[in-house]
Amino acid sequence: MKTLIYGAGPIGRWLTLKLAAAGKDVSLLARGETREKLQREGVCYVDAPTGERLQARIPIVAELGEQDRYDLVVVPMVKASRLSVCPILARNKNLENVLFVGNDVAGPDGYLTHLSREQVILGFPGTGGGWDGDDLIISDREKPRGKGVIYIGELDGKIRDRTRRIKELFETSGIDVSLEKDIDGWLKYHFAFIAPTTGVIYRHGLDVKSVASDRESIHQYCRACREVGDVLREIGYVKRQPPIFNLYYWLPRWLEPRVFAKLFGSREAEVRFGLHARVVGPELIGLIEEFAALRAGTRTETPNLDELLSHIQQPASSIGKEAA
Repeated sequence: MKTLIYGAGPIGRWLTLKLAAAGKDVSLLARGETREKLQREGVCYVDAPTGERLQARIPIVAELGEQDRYDLVVVPMVKASRLSVCPILARNKNLENVLFVGNDVAGPDGYLTHLSREQVILGFPGTGGGWDGDDLIISDREKPRGKGVIYIGELDGKIRDRTRRIKELFETSGIDVSLEKDIDGWLKYHFAFIAPTTGVIYRHGLDVKSVASDRESIHQYCRACREVGDVLREIGYVKRQPPIFNLYYWLPRWLEPRVFAKLFGSREAEVRFGLHARVVGPELIGLIEEFAALRAGTRTETPNLDELLSHIQQPASSIGKEAA
C-alpha cells in the first residue's frame, strides 16, 4: 500500500520509520522548519527498550495535492490538528482510506463533517514517548524483542478487505494490530486511563517516580479512573476496554499503592507516561471539554478527576514539537 503519514510528531515519525524499515512505500508530510530538518538529517528516534538510535532518510512531502494518490493516509496528530486537516483531505477525491490515530472522546462526527463514513477509520498507537533534549525517545513495547501495537477499528465495527490490508501493512512492519469492534468506546475508555495518569504526573511536576512513592496520590488516581468509567457506563458504554481497565474496580484498595507503585516506578513509565505527558498534556485541555459534554448528561460527579486535571498546564518545551 502506498502510504502517507500526515504529520511528523512522535507517532508520525515512529510509524514512518517502522514502515520504511520493512521496505514499505511510505512518505512523511511535514512543514516549515520541521520539514527542512528532516530532509537534512533524516527521520530519527531513540528506541527506549534498547537505547538504539533508529534513523533513515524518508521521502518528505510538504503538502497533500488534490490529485495525489495514496492507498492509505494515516493522520497521527493531536485531536485539534486532525480536525483542522480534514478540509484538505476532503479536497483530494482519490482518498478512500484515512486512518485517524490518537486520543478522542467526542467520536467521529468532527471528521464526518468533511469526509464520508466509508473513508474514515479510527485508531490508537500503543506507544508513548517524547523529547529528552533534542532526542525523541519512543517506547512501543515492554521488552526489547517484543513488538509495538496499534489499535484500529471501522466505525461500524466490521472487518473489511481494507481492514485486512491495513492490518497486513502494519504487521509485516513489526507492529501488531488489535482490531477493535467498538473503537469509539475503546478511545473513550482510553481517556479514562490517560487523563488521570497525566493529571497525577503533572501534580508531581512531571516526576513519574515521585508518584510511585505517594500512596494518597495513587489512591486518588484510581478513584479518578473509576469516576470516568462510571460516567461512561452511565451513558451506555458498559464494556470496559481493554479488560485490564477493570483492575481499577476489582483491585482491593489496600493493594492499589503496591500495584501502581511498580507501574509508575518503572523505566517504561518514565518514557511512556513521563515524556509523553509533555506532549499529551496540552491536547488534554480540548479532550477535557469533550468529556465535560458527555458528563453533563449524567448524575456522576468527578471530584478526584477534576482536581488532578487542574494541574495540567502546557509546558513551554513541548510547544511546536507536535506540529506537522
